Amino acid sequence: MASSYIRKIFFTTLGLNSSVLLNLNTPNFAQAISQSPSLSTTTNLSSSTPQLQPKNSNLEWFYSVAERVIRANGLDDHPWRFQITDEYHINAYADELNKIVIYKGLLDQIHGDDAALAFIISHELAHHTQRHSGQQEEAETSLQERLLKEAEAEYNNWIAQERRKSKTPILPATKDVIKQRIIIQKKQEFDRTMQALSRQHEFQADEIGYTYMIKAGYEINGGLRVLNLLSRLPSDYTEISSHPPTQQRINALKQVMNKYLWFALWMDGYERLKNNPQPLKLDLSEDGVSLRINSRFVSR
Repeated sequence: MASSYIRKIFFTTLGLNSSVLLNLNTPNFAQAISQSPSLSTTTNLSSSTPQLQPKNSNLEWFYSVAERVIRANGLDDHPWRFQITDEYHINAYADELNKIVIYKGLLDQIHGDDAALAFIISHELAHHTQRHSGQQEEAETSLQERLLKEAEAEYNNWIAQERRKSKTPILPATKDVIKQRIIIQKKQEFDRTMQALSRQHEFQADEIGYTYMIKAGYEINGGLRVLNLLSRLPSDYTEISSHPPTQQRINALKQVMNKYLWFALWMDGYERLKNNPQPLKLDLSEDGVSLRINSRFVSR
């Protein structure tokens, strides 16, 4: 569930073949969704039993969960886009502005588990609502400028010290070695700092995502099931990973679950859903490759 500071990864366009979406009869699809039974707000949140509610398609399933999470948390004042890719990877990420991309491999691995899907969607929504991408870009720019100035200062100080030691001209090859050494050190500092920020964002997205999921009325252990799934992946963690070790995320999420009273969260979301009972409208996004869950202000 990526929120990588490497923008070319964070903003990669992946996705559902545009011909599939363009051939989708969106009005009929939206009508079929609106006629399907809504999720019950009386779910037993204290139960550890997954609430299995298979949908007719991944698109319908994703929409039914996503729009409920959006409404229950008051995030429906602007549209959201979602895209399901045909690639069988176990991942999802926040992409561009107000867009969520999820791989069909991840949907397959959690098939029918509404609470697990709600946690994934809520986690990615949190990346957006907390401006994690923007914060990372701003941090990148600021850090690069600071480290460049530091590198130049360190290099000039070294030159000055060498000249005080000896009147012999410094060899160009020696200068190049020192430059490369300083650059490598600054690059390592940059990577460590950005990695720490990215991991901090993942913990925050897990915490806020958990509250979003509970407010929407989903069973409390959905997030743990998702993270336990990810912990079994061979590529779960490396030293250069932008995500923290999954076991750390599991431990942190358990603390989050003890921190919040689920009933208070659920009641907050229940009131929003009760006051805004109409499902959000759905149509094809202008980008031609994603579906758009419209804001509550759309009348057509």
